Amino acid sequence: MQIVSLFSGAGGLDLGFSKAGFNITWANEYDKDIWKTFEINHPNTFLDKRSTSQVKNEKVPECDGIIGGPSCQSWSVAGSLRGIEDNRGQLFFEFIRLLEAKQPYFFLAENVSGMLLVRHKETLNNIKSHFKNAGIGYDLHFKMLNAKNFKVPQDRKRVFFIGFRNDLKVSFKFPEGFKKVIPLSEAISDLTDNVLVASNGKGANNALCNIPNHEYMDGGFSSMFMSRNRIRSCDEAPNTIQAGARHAPLHAQAPKMKFIEQKRCRGGFLKITPKICQAR
Repeated sequence: MQIVSLFSGAGGLDLGFSKAGFNITWANEYDKDIWKTFEINHPNTFLDKRSTSQVKNEKVPECDGIIGGPSCQSWSVAGSLRGIEDNRGQLFFEFIRLLEAKQPYFFLAENVSGMLLVRHKETLNNIKSHFKNAGIGYDLHFKMLNAKNFKVPQDRKRVFFIGFRNDLKVSFKFPEGFKKVIPLSEAISDLTDNVLVASNGKGANNALCNIPNHEYMDGGFSSMFMSRNRIRSCDEAPNTIQAGARHAPLHAQAPKMKFIEQKRCRGGFLKITPKICQAR
């Protein structure tokens, strides 16, 4: 089946569909810093590098399905929470525009769990209505899933919109997931040899670090870092891995962060060199 990918990012969602036997023929991503990663992972996919809002309906090929993750910063509890009031939050309607124009058999859109906040209720219902009424109409299925329930060692919640064209009469149920959660100890127990490199104070691309893919950031944490518990023990799934190093979760050996008040926690720092969790 031929798939069009919107708001493709580095192509993680596309990779899952490819492994499931789908053919990602065309993708769209505006962030130039991601293009190279996407093209390496999906060499046979045409990558349109314009903003989705600039892509005309006729420039998108006919397809059997449309997938994508419209920009999530506006809905994220770690972001502005402006939702549809932010231009990025309105990109959902660009997804719906192209869905209506192409009318594929199915679509899948995913976003952060912040969309479920009460403040976004009216907007969320509006988005659902647009999905249902796009083109000849879609049977919509909506649910929040957590990656940790699907053999991914990460506590990562996402909401999914999945729709099938009304005329297909598709019977669909979201998977239940697995009871077993993969803990830190199982996920990284093979990383037992630690190499320490002195910092030169110049940030992420540290000149003293000559080990491939071992660059690190030696700057300060984000001002929002203390708003969440960034530490999980070895027998838990780690927190969502943040896109920025200033939000990176701390090692499992660090003391648990204690909640003081909204957006403020305390503790969670080590004075000793931590060791990687050992499998139990």
